[in-house]
Amino acid sequence: MKHPLLAVTAAVAAVLVAAGGLGALWLGAPWIMVLMAAALVLVVALGWPQMLGAPARKSLTAVLGLTGLAAAVAAVLWPGQEPGEGPEEFGASLIEPIAVAIALGVVAAFMVQLFRGSGSPHRLESTAGTIAGVAVVSCGAGWVALARYDAGPLIFSVGLSLALAALAGLVPFPSRAGKGTRAGLAAVLSVVLAGVVPWLLAGLWPAAWPDYPLPAAVVSGALAGLVLVLLGRLAPDDGLGRPVGQRAAMALGAGPVAVAGLVTYFVFRIMPV
Repeated sequence: MKHPLLAVTAAVAAVLVAAGGLGALWLGAPWIMVLMAAALVLVVALGWPQMLGAPARKSLTAVLGLTGLAAAVAAVLWPGQEPGEGPEEFGASLIEPIAVAIALGVVAAFMVQLFRGSGSPHRLESTAGTIAGVAVVSCGAGWVALARYDAGPLIFSVGLSLALAALAGLVPFPSRAGKGTRAGLAAVLSVVLAGVVPWLLAGLWPAAWPDYPLPAAVVSGALAGLVLVLLGRLAPDDGLGRPVGQRAAMALGAGPVAVAGLVTYFVFRIMPV
């Protein structure tokens, strides 16, 4: 990733998600993942407006926080999915409550700018950036949806994939390589490690993962690593070589972990196991 603080934040967030996945599996309590999703939402909501450099930061933080929490709670309360139900029955997808939360968050983002009044600075940029943040925080509810499928092994696997992919960005490549080359090597290493982790888990503890969806874990891990790399390159630094604001950097570290939740849920639902 572009900055150490982003990488460390992403790695810590991913480890917490992995631990929450195991806890939800062993205790049979998807609510554990709601707490993990809430932590991701809090970090992103506090730092996203700072990253945008937007005015009315308290209002935008409230919009992001409430939207993300609503998505996580809705994903655990939405009818139609029972613990232990496999992905064979595609009806009553838990993407529905996440989509509803995103729609409400978008409306709230427009309402904030409406109340600011015409002529207020950066209204367009703030609106567009807030809508992107609404999508990011709502995606964290994907981890909750996976917990409702008892997909703890998959959550644990992708969490470890994300953690290693984030830390791979800190590997010191030879200085004689150009800056672009070093960034490209770090990106490739992150994605490769993210895809390899599921294979290692399946080989090390085969008896511990009787319901481990290895194909979905490999694809999800690689895609999650790619999301991490792409969003990690967005950190603004104004040419200073470091993030503008620690909260902004932490938000861009936790954001990809949240997005990976919905990506993993989607892959889990469409891939054969």
